[in-house]
Formats: sequence, structure tokens, C-alpha cells
Amino acid sequence: MTDVLGAEPVAVPGATSGLFGATFVSNRFHFVGVAGAGVSGLARLLAGSGCVVTGSDGGGGAVLDRLAQEGLDVWTGCRPDRIAGADGYVVRSAAVPLADPEVQECVRRGFTSLLYAEAVGRLSEGRRTLAIAGTHGKTTTTGLTVAALRGAGVDPSHLIGGEVPELGGNGRWGHSQEFVVEACEFNRSFHNLRPFGAAILNVDHDHFDCFPSTTDLVEAFAGYLARVRPGGTALVEEGVPRGVLADLRSDVRILTVGSGLYSDVRAVDVRDDLGRFSFVPMVKGRRFPRVQLALSGRHNMHNALFALGLCWIAGADLEGACRGVGEFGGVRRRFEMHAGPRGGTLVNDYAHHPAELRAVLTAARQRFPGRRLLAVFQPHQHQRTLHLLQEFAEALTGADAAYIVDIYGAREAEHIKASVSARDLVAAIRSQGGEADAVGAVDAAPAFTLARHRPDDIVLLLGAGDIDRALGGIVAGI
Repeated sequence: MTDVLGAEPVAVPGATSGLFGATFVSNRFHFVGVAGAGVSGLARLLAGSGCVVTGSDGGGGAVLDRLAQEGLDVWTGCRPDRIAGADGYVVRSAAVPLADPEVQECVRRGFTSLLYAEAVGRLSEGRRTLAIAGTHGKTTTTGLTVAALRGAGVDPSHLIGGEVPELGGNGRWGHSQEFVVEACEFNRSFHNLRPFGAAILNVDHDHFDCFPSTTDLVEAFAGYLARVRPGGTALVEEGVPRGVLADLRSDVRILTVGSGLYSDVRAVDVRDDLGRFSFVPMVKGRRFPRVQLALSGRHNMHNALFALGLCWIAGADLEGACRGVGEFGGVRRRFEMHAGPRGGTLVNDYAHHPAELRAVLTAARQRFPGRRLLAVFQPHQHQRTLHLLQEFAEALTGADAAYIVDIYGAREAEHIKASVSARDLVAAIRSQGGEADAVGAVDAAPAFTLARHRPDDIVLLLGAGDIDRALGGIVAGI
């Protein structure tokens, strides 16, 4: 891998001084599917910039309620009669078809129709964009990068795929030119971005519906880096497949993050305090102030190094960035701890891939030495579960007991759903020497877990589906 010696942060050629530049010609936006994790963030960001924003969502719920409380004109259901204006942009989530009546009413009025990923891509062209991609850790690293920039006195805009109250939510308009965005590989959405700093935290097979082979996956990440602007920088984990760098422009620098002596960004003098790590960051051979992370797990030290590397690319004050990283409290459902009325502890985490499960379980062992770990896990997608069944089983043997909730199916045909079940994962865990039981539906999880819970146990609530619904019932009983 190329080692770039003596490189210094540079400004982005052609970056515009305002929100729109040549990327948007109207400040009127209507969102269909506005309560989605990404779409709600973009609606917040644009509303904060002074745009006229409306939105609708078929499901309603807490996210829509919060958007309304924040002053956005949003509603539940399909209401073409509420569309106003003669031009602008109608932005829809990937789940909303072009034939949707609200979308069609907007188009009839002269609105330009964009998918969410396309709208974010346009926004990235008008800002100094820092994008964070990777199979694991994107959301936390995006939050860490925003916190680091703020610590350095920079006020970036951001879009994050999770709720981060201390940063103003999942989307916020900032007054500096920097735009920090989570770059998702699903459906190759990150190919819409035009970053000047592009990070790849890791490359692991996850979305088998989008990437049938590892070659497809590597080519997708290579296509993302191919979009880095002239004179920009790729910040990559030292072990990424070499094919990821295949389409990189010759004028784009490469910086590496890792534990090797020749990595451009690395940690030295690492200390472990019950799973919360402190370290001295080194960037291009220069030592910076020690960082004490508030987050649990060695993997978050890796994420923090990427945040500091992105700040270096942006030309920000690294000493201030170190303070910002250390003060960051984390993202909702990323090792989020809850205390029960009887003194028990529950860790709520979005982990839904074997590598993520291993990271969370390792962090829990370090944070709670000698305690029994009960993993209540809801697999996400039948296809992922089928392809990674043995890897899931191996990871979950790291818990003292694994309670498997029915698989959360999404975007899958019936024959795929019939190919694997929670009981198959239970059998695989037992075959590897682990203790496991099938729970059934999410609603059964609280009673099932509490019947097996001992006073000193740590409960880990894991998964990316709707397992969060079991949180209150379990916490109330521990």
C-alpha cells in the first residue's frame, strides 16, 4: 500500500461557499418517507439551512412527532392535496416508488424527483465533504468525526445513520464548509457522493442481496474511492483488499490507519481501563495529546483514529480534535447502557453482523469482568443469517447464553425466508459448544429473558430490527 510522506491537508478545488452552489437551484424540498433514519436527518439539515421543508410518512410514529415538534410541516399518510409550490425537489426514500401520488403531484408541479442518496450526493458536491464508509462502525465514526471537528472549533454539517442527541440529532446544518456524512454501501448509495476525504473503516461481506460475491463488494468500494475529488485523500484501514484502491485517481493521496509501524495514523501507549481505552494518537509521525475515550471497546479506538485522520485531512486543529473525541458520549443503540430498578444492567446495541457481535461481547467482557453475559439476539435478514450462519454461531458462543429471537425479515422473498430460522442458529451455536435457546417473537423476549436472569447477569440486547421493543420490559425486571 502506498505510503504518502510529507503530505499536508489541502483545500478542495472548486468547493462552493454556500449550501447550493450549482447543485440545487431551489430551496423548496418535500420528503416522502421523511421518518426514515437517513431521510429525517436530511430534512433536519435542510430545514436548519433555511430551506422550506415539508414531508410525509406512511407509518407516522415518534420520529415524525419529533420533526413536527422541531417546527417541520410533516404529516402521516399520502396527502397530495397538501403539496404547495410550483418547483423545488421531491426527495423519496428507496422504499417509495416513483408512482407514489405525492411524488407524482410534485412532479406535475415542476419538482425534480430525487432518491435520498441522489440528494445527499448533490449536497456533497457543494461542500467540503468527509465521507465515512465501511461494513462496521460507520455511525459511531461519523459521530466521532463531528465531535472532533467541533472540538477543533469547526462547525460542520452532518448526516448520521443514528440518533446522537449531543450533536443535534441525525442531521444538522453547520456554518463551516465541512459536511460529514455516513457513506452506506447498500445499493451502492455511496457512489452518489463526491468527497474530498473518503474513509473506509473495513470491508466485510454483509449485504448479500447487493453483493453476491466478494468481488462485487470490493468493486463497489473501489467505485466509492474513484469518486474522491482531484487532490483529495483516501483514508483506509491498512488491511483493506488491494482491489479497493484499483480505481483511485493518481492525484488522490492514500493515508492508512492501523496498528502497524508504517501506518500513517495509529495509537501508541495504549491503556485499558475496564474496556474503556486511552491512547496517544500519532498522525504522520507526530504525537498528539492522550485521548481517554468515554466509549467502550477497542474497536472504538480504531474508530477514533479515523475521526482524527479525517480532521487532519480537513486541516483542523488536532489538539482540539483530541479533546472532542474524548468527550463524545456515543450514538443511541451503540453499547447504550441501561440500569434496572433492581440493580441490573442491560447493554442495548445495534450489532447485526458476526464481527459486530464479537466486538460488543469482547467489550462487555472487558467492562464487566467475571459477570455472566446473556445475549438476546434478533438476526436481521434471512439471507445474511443463512450465508453467515456458522460465523454467527461462533460469535455468539462468546456469551454465556444466547437467546435467539425470530429473524427480522426485510426486502426478502418468501423462499429466502423459508431457507433458515432462529432454530437453525440455535442448533449451530449448540454444535459449537455454546448455550442457546429459541425465544420466538420479540414480544416474548422480556418474559423469556427475565425467567433466566440472575441478579449479577449482564443482558445484551442485540440486533438491527425491532428488538428494541423488548428493552422496556427487560429493564423493568432487572
